[in-house]
Amino acid sequence: MDILLVEDDDLVAKTIIHSWPVPGDNIHLLSSYKRCLRTIHSAEINFFDGAIVDVNLPDGNGLEILRTVRRHSDIPLILISGIGSPESRATALDAGADDYVMKPFSVRELQARLTRVVAKSGSKRFAVPPGELAIGSVCCDLTTRALICRGKTLPLTDLETRLLSELNRNLGRACSKSQLSKHACFREYDPRDKTLDVYIARLRRKIGELDSNSVEYVQTVRGVGYRLLTSMGTTATSNTPKSKE
Repeated sequence: MDILLVEDDDLVAKTIIHSWPVPGDNIHLLSSYKRCLRTIHSAEINFFDGAIVDVNLPDGNGLEILRTVRRHSDIPLILISGIGSPESRATALDAGADDYVMKPFSVRELQARLTRVVAKSGSKRFAVPPGELAIGSVCCDLTTRALICRGKTLPLTDLETRLLSELNRNLGRACSKSQLSKHACFREYDPRDKTLDVYIARLRRKIGELDSNSVEYVQTVRGVGYRLLTSMGTTATSNTPKSKE
C-alpha cells in the first residue's frame, strides 16, 4: 500500500515507519497541517491507499484535514490521538473517519486496522459509478460503456471507462499518471510503460471521431498527468500548468 502519514511527533512518526510490519508498504510522511494542504486539496490524495492523521498538529487540526479530504475523496482514513473523549471520537467518526486509534498504540494493531478499512473500501473506490458525463459535445455513458454524439455511438473498453470515470471524479483537477495507473489500470505507475499514454490517445481519437472540438476537453498537464475540463479554459486549480496534445 501507499500510505499518507500526517504526524508532527518525530518519535511517533519514526516508530510507525520503522516498525511497520509490511516491508512492501510505502509510508509518505508529512509533519504539519501546512505541508499537507496541497495534497488534501487536490486529486493527489487519491494516489494513496489509506491515510493516518494525527488529530493534534502544531499548526492545525487533524479533524479539519479529515473534513477537507471528505469533500472530494473517500480514501480510508484513520485518526490517531493522545487525548480524546468518547464525544470527540464520535464526532470524528460522524465526520467520516474510518477509525480512531488512541495513543499509545501497537504499530501492528494500527497496520491491521488500516488494512481492514482499506480492504473494506477497495471495491467501492475502484468501481466505475453508473451515470453519464459530458466531454464537450460528446456524452459518455459509464453504464453502457459508450461515447454518444449526434446519434452515433462508439464503444469503450473497461479500462477506457475507468480512465474517464477517474478523470470525471476529479473534474477540473489534474490527475497524476500514478493515480490513473493505480485506479484505472490497477498497477503501480512505471514511467517506462507507455500503456496509459496509449489509452489516453485512443480515448481522444474516439472522441475526435464523434466531435473534433471535444478532444480539447481531455488535456495533458505537463509533468503531472491528465485533466478533464468542465468547460474550455475552466479548471479547479488555476495555478496548475496546462498543455494540450
